[in-house]
Amino acid sequence: MHFRQKRIIRLAAKACATGIFAIFPLVLWLISAAIEISIHSKPLPDNLLGNLNGTPVFLDRNSHVIAQLPTNEARVHIPVSLEEMGEYLPSATIALEDHRFNRHRGVDLYAVFAAAYRSIVHPGHLSGASTVSQQAIKLADRRKGRSLYSKVRESILAMKLERKWDKQKILEAYINRLDYGNRRIGPEAAAWAYFGKPAASLTLAESIYLAGLPQSPTRYNPWLRPANAVTKYRRSLKRMVELGQLSEAQDERLALTPPAVQKKSPPHRAPAFVDALVRSMDGHVEGNIEQTTLDPGIQYHAENFLAEQLAAVNRHDVRNAGMVVIENSSGAVRALASAASGEGQDEGAFNAALVARHAGSTLKPFIYLMAIDSRKLTAASLLPDTQDAVACVFPGYEPDNYNRKFSGPVRMRVALGNSLNVPAVLALHKVGPRPAFETLTRWGLHTEKKLEELGAGFVLGNRKVRLLDLACAYAGLARSGLAVPPVFLTRQAPAPQRVASAPAVEIITDILADDRARAASFGYNSALQISGHRSAVKTGTSSSHRDAWTVGFDRDHTVAVWVGNLNGQTMNGLSTIDCATPAWRRMMVHLAARHGSRPLQRSTKPRTTIDSLSGMLPVKQSQSLTRELFLPGTEPRESAGRFYGPEGKIKLPAEYALWCNSKFNHLLAVTTGTPDNPPLIINPKNGATFVVDDQLPAEQQAIALKCDAAGDVTWKANGKHLPSPFLSLSPGTWHITAHAVNGKTSKSTIRVLTSGPSGQIEKSH
Repeated sequence: MHFRQKRIIRLAAKACATGIFAIFPLVLWLISAAIEISIHSKPLPDNLLGNLNGTPVFLDRNSHVIAQLPTNEARVHIPVSLEEMGEYLPSATIALEDHRFNRHRGVDLYAVFAAAYRSIVHPGHLSGASTVSQQAIKLADRRKGRSLYSKVRESILAMKLERKWDKQKILEAYINRLDYGNRRIGPEAAAWAYFGKPAASLTLAESIYLAGLPQSPTRYNPWLRPANAVTKYRRSLKRMVELGQLSEAQDERLALTPPAVQKKSPPHRAPAFVDALVRSMDGHVEGNIEQTTLDPGIQYHAENFLAEQLAAVNRHDVRNAGMVVIENSSGAVRALASAASGEGQDEGAFNAALVARHAGSTLKPFIYLMAIDSRKLTAASLLPDTQDAVACVFPGYEPDNYNRKFSGPVRMRVALGNSLNVPAVLALHKVGPRPAFETLTRWGLHTEKKLEELGAGFVLGNRKVRLLDLACAYAGLARSGLAVPPVFLTRQAPAPQRVASAPAVEIITDILADDRARAASFGYNSALQISGHRSAVKTGTSSSHRDAWTVGFDRDHTVAVWVGNLNGQTMNGLSTIDCATPAWRRMMVHLAARHGSRPLQRSTKPRTTIDSLSGMLPVKQSQSLTRELFLPGTEPRESAGRFYGPEGKIKLPAEYALWCNSKFNHLLAVTTGTPDNPPLIINPKNGATFVVDDQLPAEQQAIALKCDAAGDVTWKANGKHLPSPFLSLSPGTWHITAHAVNGKTSKSTIRVLTSGPSGQIEKSH
């Protein structure tokens, strides 16, 4: 019985062994089939197959990092090709991560068996067998935990990846996803962070140093744990010696002098510039390295000049400032700075160069340019700077000059040089408000409000503009009339748009650079005049001294400065020449001294001798002469004889009557009208229609009565005497009479309508 049992057991064992060996190929085939089915059925991760999006990195024009824009995934991520990773980094990475990478097909069986053995010795230990291909899958999946299922899945997808891509492409995808510490993803971001250079320029030592960091980015953090990083570097050298990729001599030499890691750089330099750059791209910022137009030296001084200017002013009511520097030839923004002091630091988050503010008088040159270009005015055209001149063309609008005075007859050159308001509005009337408004937009001076909301006052500064746009517009003048939007990236090359003719721009530039033309308002050799460096410049001040502007250019650069309060607070009478102009002047001088910025050349075109008072051809009574530039065919043909009496006394046309009889008549001029002439009612015009608003107090709805008569004038409305030259408006028809001291009278009839509750105009009865 015992013998039979043994025999039965042997026969059973033999039969079992025979069965196992018989079905073993079938088992292998089933496993292989399952793997093949899985390979074909399981898709590769989308993040692996799609384009690898990095984070934007901006360099200045000297290729130094000025900003890195982080995402949720990385502080900096700059995908590059395998060739751009340098000569040593890919091979060092293979040596340390998967030295049999070029011999397996996605799964390293030798490493798998070694890992299985370690898991038996150390239960629960599942790491150590992953190939580069498997890790590429893991990084694309962004897997954090560890499990047997994830290992099997990654192995299957790694084999699929090896069939789809070649080794070089797999290695490139893998290295570009490695975390090198401090949320620097990929070798390019790590190379810039730790060594201040692109990965392509890494030395052998630097490449080996970087290759070891991804094994534990936190433990080997070069900034927080530099000793650990160096220890890992030396272990990496030993491993490469074991693999025969380094010699003992190389190991000793490289271990002796580990690579020097640069200190952590600030996250942003030139934050205002970067802010403007990102906004100019409308949020479509691509994740790659972009070289900007920023000049770090100019930017440094722009920031310092603004900070020092605010400190020099040292007033609690002057808290914010901005500066923009543009290279004229290319439109490149070389500097853009924003500064705040004191309580203004609460608004420090706002970029002063990008906040729309009231433009003051800075838009006047573009209106005069338009008038010259259309041949409706010349630089010698006589414009009346008088109390009543504007009311004749824009009824109800009564602008004053900055100094509250009226200069009488002024040539356009003098009017622009001294930034007189009334002549500027008259020039606007000449070219038309609508065409002028649209032309300013062509210069890049955009505004949210429409012309109907702003009225004629937009030429005097109630149109809001950004400092950046104003600088670009003046740079267009420096380019002889070619407008170019701001350029922030060296790869940008926008097509210039001609907005004005070069000859007309030359005349305007000549005026803006003329120290004599602005002497009446600013004096000779003011802060606007830079000795030995001819520049064109314009200032501007908004109402109630809320904004101060100075913008000007030489041959190579345009500089624009704004000073004020971003919260809208007034600067309580502080003049532009004291708060904005000094910073502008310092930058212009700096650009000339350190960056070779050249002064403007004087016009070589012939000038015509004219009478200084009238802008016409001289006569023997002319008290002074000057020489002026003209577009061909616009030179004066009439003599100035009608402006002088036989004894040389100045005679002015009738439109100057009110001015001649005022305290502003510094010329002691008389009008050509005689005392027997009836008074000319200037405001209101005969036949005019007015509308009262029932939502406003009655005392705020009155019109000023004006005429050109000399001496006192008595006014009546519908036969009733008016105690003052003002008519309070109420619905109806009004017959207004002006009684001059010479007994002559004039009449003007107007209609006054009212707006109903819905805002519609209702006729009076």
